[in-house]
Amino acid sequence: MATLTETDYTRVSTDAAESFADAFYTALNGSRNQLASFYVPAITQPSGRGLPHISYNGDVLNDPVAFATRFEKEMPWTHFEPQSLDVHVLNRALTPVEGKSKKELERNMSLTVQVSGYVRLYERKDGPMKGFSDSFVLVPNKEEVGAKGTGKSGQGRQWVIQTQNLRFVT
Repeated sequence: MATLTETDYTRVSTDAAESFADAFYTALNGSRNQLASFYVPAITQPSGRGLPHISYNGDVLNDPVAFATRFEKEMPWTHFEPQSLDVHVLNRALTPVEGKSKKELERNMSLTVQVSGYVRLYERKDGPMKGFSDSFVLVPNKEEVGAKGTGKSGQGRQWVIQTQNLRFVT
């Protein structure tokens, strides 16, 4: 049975968080019609709790399409500038690990990601910058954890948002 070292966990989580943050904030800045693809599909768990859980400056949504539509149609122009990124492995084994390869183990964890930085609202060049803080729980984009998967070719998002909490800092 394959195992992961602490170095493996650090490498996988750091690579995942950096590539996710680059793609996500690029989409927020200019490809808002792609936002829903960053989230697990909307489901209601047996407990009654909906996923994904999206808290956007206090407004809670459980539907990534509704969130993307609202962001695209109702939000003013924005420019996000992430300044810091922190990531930790939240759960090292989402599904049983027996008999899994190292590559499968690298995609069998959840991550908690904290991003902070500045956002400019309304003004493209001269508007004031406000601080923001964004927290995520990322899961691998695999059917067994409620996502769509990346397809046979492995293309598409490798990690998707299960939980998000964004706050503007005043």
